[in-house]
Amino acid sequence: MNGFNFLHYRKIFMKRVLYTSLIALMLVSAVFIAGCAGDRRIDDPTRTLPTTQSTLPPVPMNKAVNVPYGEEVKISLDAPTTSEVYLSMTARADSKDLGGGRSFMRVRVNGKAIAGERLVNKNLNFTYGDGFRTSYYSTNMSAWYLFFSPDFVGYDDSTLKDHILEGNAYIYKFDVSNIVNKGAPNEIALENIGDEVAAQYSDPKDIEFYKSATIIINPIQLEGKGANVVQITKEATPTRIIVGKTSNVTLTLKNNLPGSITDVEITDANLPPGLIGKIIVGKLDKPLQTGQIYSVTYEVTADKVGTYTLGAATTTFADSTGNYQKLSSGTVTLTVI
Repeated sequence: MNGFNFLHYRKIFMKRVLYTSLIALMLVSAVFIAGCAGDRRIDDPTRTLPTTQSTLPPVPMNKAVNVPYGEEVKISLDAPTTSEVYLSMTARADSKDLGGGRSFMRVRVNGKAIAGERLVNKNLNFTYGDGFRTSYYSTNMSAWYLFFSPDFVGYDDSTLKDHILEGNAYIYKFDVSNIVNKGAPNEIALENIGDEVAAQYSDPKDIEFYKSATIIINPIQLEGKGANVVQITKEATPTRIIVGKTSNVTLTLKNNLPGSITDVEITDANLPPGLIGKIIVGKLDKPLQTGQIYSVTYEVTADKVGTYTLGAATTTFADSTGNYQKLSSGTVTLTVI
């Protein structure tokens, strides 16, 4: 009886040891996986560009930027692959109290100055609640007007006597469609010319006021609108077949960029088990001009009953600026009965 009890409790003990070890291994694995996932950020420059077939708009690259007195800060933002691209920012001059405003922020995109004609979200001229009227852009200073404010609320407060009567005081949106590299990085230069403004004053208090006026921008991003300028689509006809029959899979690439795309390569996803066929992999032998469409079709044969997901096709290419882009199609569902 004692031997039986010994073996019985020994088995229980061993089971508990194995169970505890298994739990510990699972916890270590979870920590390892979580650590790996935490290393990637949305502004990781190695990330894959947004797909063209998503029903959601491309995810913008949101960034917060501080530009100290007399300095210039340059950042890189990826532009979406859409026909229209807008640079939007929420900006102010940092101040303990509301203190009016001055034109002292210069903006350049890929070396080109952003001037008044690019503002699209509000009128170029605006009025304070007390009747003072001025402009968001100073041609003489080649700079944008910013409000001295402790937050992004003050001058939009209608209870304030000198609140801004038209539009949002802190949000700026510029049409940069014709100067960005779509689907690729772009250099955004932001300059605080408070030193040039301060030089117009002799009172030390005024000079110190501008020296403390850091430009606060949160967020700044490139937003897309309109049709994708390069599209790759994937279709199957028919999408419902019987065993032993075939379906035609068609990949279509369309270029609406204002220039040809070169070094074009298309790679389709491997077929799932149950389907037989030769997928498309290879490069185009010549550039795809503006407005041109390239299409290729292959057959897949059903080997057994089931519902199959045909994975996304991808394309890589160089646009007219030499920037390489990568896009993906949507997936296709094929039913075999």
